[in-house]
Amino acid sequence: MNEREIRLILADGLEAGAVHQVNDVSIRESFLAGTRDLTFAELEMDSLAKMELCIAIEVGTGVSLAPEELGRFAAIGEIVTMLRKRLHA
Repeated sequence: MNEREIRLILADGLEAGAVHQVNDVSIRESFLAGTRDLTFAELEMDSLAKMELCIAIEVGTGVSLAPEELGRFAAIGEIVTMLRKRLHA
């Protein structure tokens, strides 16, 4: 699984959680291209959005991540890095 595929899984998970920033085409495309990161502070995710993101990660990659574990990360790009390491280990 390449980085863009991981980013797409995460973007779709954010969209499922009604995180409105990923509905902006320029933000979504720059995130998918790896030229923009999305911080949790700017995303203002509620508990449902966090759960949707974790479900998308598990369904898309097989990696389980609990919503409370998201607090370890400052930005979505850090999750991309973690997933790439786990999937390529």
